[in-house]
Amino acid sequence: MNTVSRLSALLIAITLASTLPAQSLLDRVTDWFEFDLRKPRLGDTDTTFIPKVVLSPTVSYEPATSLGVGAGIKILFKPKGAGPETRTSNVPIGLTYTFKNQLIFNSGYTVFFPEERWLLRGNLGYSDFPVLFFESGPRSQRSDAHDIRYRRILVEPLLLRKIGQNDVFFGGGFRFNRFFDLGLEEPEDVNNPDFKVAELASASVGLELAFSVDDRDNVLNASEGKFLEFTHGFYGKILGGTHQFMLSKADYRGYIRPSSRNENVIAYQLYARYAWDGTPNLELSSLGGAELLRGFREFRWRDRLAYFAQVEYRYQAFRKLGFVFFGGAGDVSGEDNPANFNTLKYSLGAGIRIKIIESENLNVRFDYALGMGRSNERNFYLGIAEAF
Repeated sequence: MNTVSRLSALLIAITLASTLPAQSLLDRVTDWFEFDLRKPRLGDTDTTFIPKVVLSPTVSYEPATSLGVGAGIKILFKPKGAGPETRTSNVPIGLTYTFKNQLIFNSGYTVFFPEERWLLRGNLGYSDFPVLFFESGPRSQRSDAHDIRYRRILVEPLLLRKIGQNDVFFGGGFRFNRFFDLGLEEPEDVNNPDFKVAELASASVGLELAFSVDDRDNVLNASEGKFLEFTHGFYGKILGGTHQFMLSKADYRGYIRPSSRNENVIAYQLYARYAWDGTPNLELSSLGGAELLRGFREFRWRDRLAYFAQVEYRYQAFRKLGFVFFGGAGDVSGEDNPANFNTLKYSLGAGIRIKIIESENLNVRFDYALGMGRSNERNFYLGIAEAF
């Protein structure tokens, strides 16, 4: 209750401080985050999109990685020939360095081609950092965790073709995800001396099919519309992988404006991921982190199946200042751990939004979340754009 009270006091204080002079100061501060990649030139019209770069600091903390600081960069653009009917493409770049000399790089990009006939969506990442590796299952305990470190390389491009005149896309691509250079943070694992960390190494190489419905008015921060994506991947040794298995994922998001008189939004998400027989340990479905079950550390809960639902109320208090309140619930299960509502995990939190590009409805976000259920944790997140 003390934590909730402190968070509420912080939100109230910021609201009271948001007078007109403060808004003017906020305008000047947010201008520092946005840079045009080129100057307007002859032939540009009112609908010509000027490519932009958006910068924001990022801060994270986890016991295994210590304090992490870095920068979030978003490149906003439209390919040549794309007009107002084409949504803005974005290529985010996140770079984090922790006080334990770890490096984390990631990018989850979305590119709309002219008239949105084609859509390129994917992920690119590299990480070298320690992580608290929990045993699979909804009842895993902190006492059973292992302090390990590894390097990871992820490459996952998906190219989808628009079907008909609706916002329906179908296509596919490939996914390469490798975990290597694994080791223990301590010379011996006191929790389990027989734990073989090297056996967690894997290389997943496979082809993915993808189906998507996306009519959101804005990819970075939607206020209306829906997003549905289903992917199914086939992984095998013939392409250079170490395991033969399949992965299936479904992600549905909806956005509603309760009233046309303001910019407030109710956003909700339903998510499920299933790892089939033969899936390597580090590829199991998981919950936790800055997007799924905020409050718990990333990969906190792992098993064959992960399922999760969350809802968020986005309240635009002033032109450039808003607040969010969110809650969610989910769990993991597998052959030895059937789904059981008694082990359900919960997430509850609130956040602050500072709008840095009004034309794209793009925010810097600060979230503070509590993870509750079988285990209690708390985490904060600072970055660009919304969790979903």
